[in-house]
Amino acid sequence: MVVASALFATMSALAKYLLLPGPGPEIGVLQITFARYVFGTLFLLPILYSARIVPRTRHSLKYVFRAGAGAAGVALMFFAITYIPMANVVAISFSSPIFTMILSIWFLRERANRYRWLAAAVGFAGVAAIAAPDVSIFGLASLIAVAAALVMGAEVMTVKWLSNLGDRAIVMLFFGNLFGALITLPLAMPAWVWPVLHQWLLLMAIALVVIIGQRLVLHAMALADANFVAPFMYSTMLFSGLLGLLFFNEMPTLSLFAGMGLIIASGLILARFGR
Repeated sequence: MVVASALFATMSALAKYLLLPGPGPEIGVLQITFARYVFGTLFLLPILYSARIVPRTRHSLKYVFRAGAGAAGVALMFFAITYIPMANVVAISFSSPIFTMILSIWFLRERANRYRWLAAAVGFAGVAAIAAPDVSIFGLASLIAVAAALVMGAEVMTVKWLSNLGDRAIVMLFFGNLFGALITLPLAMPAWVWPVLHQWLLLMAIALVVIIGQRLVLHAMALADANFVAPFMYSTMLFSGLLGLLFFNEMPTLSLFAGMGLIIASGLILARFGR
């Protein structure tokens, strides 16, 4: 799970590098999002072939909804890291379980006890601690990061919804990437630019590290109970802060550490008292 967390932080760093001015044409957020899904789909094909799995589903419309939420979350997250430090965006994104909990109560008719509502309050306090110091465009970028957490929470709720329908995890992963590519293709085309060689390699690397990271998460969940394994995912925040400092000169602030602590506390409360 820790290695997967490092890979997810690497994905954010690669995306941020592509979005900053540099050699080669300027690639937009939607094109990077499309590449992340289309190359993810291609990387999953040999895995399906080696496992002799033919991906089939009777729930295409549900996968479209899941992929739409996932693609929106990725695009909003990529947009936010263009303007504010990666560690801030990643930390805010870890509030997505709160939104998953609230959306599951509304749409899946789940129940929440007082501890889960306490977790939501603590998590939102953490988000406020991270976002409050920002001003001007940076404040807007923080709000975009919160929106990314919201739609990523909706995606997780949809995954819970789909997991009750009997599709295998690798099939769910494949259709999530396939429909994500189909949804983002028409959005990416109007502003499409032809990447140079090193940009193609970075676009492929973004998809590859995500697929490997997701596979490692599934493997970690198979080796131990989820409530033991899941907290290690919070190391993504530390890796993001380290990569931001080393490669983008992003200095962490005290408010960031305070917000991280509150969001981690929120997640631990949810892990202890929620499903």
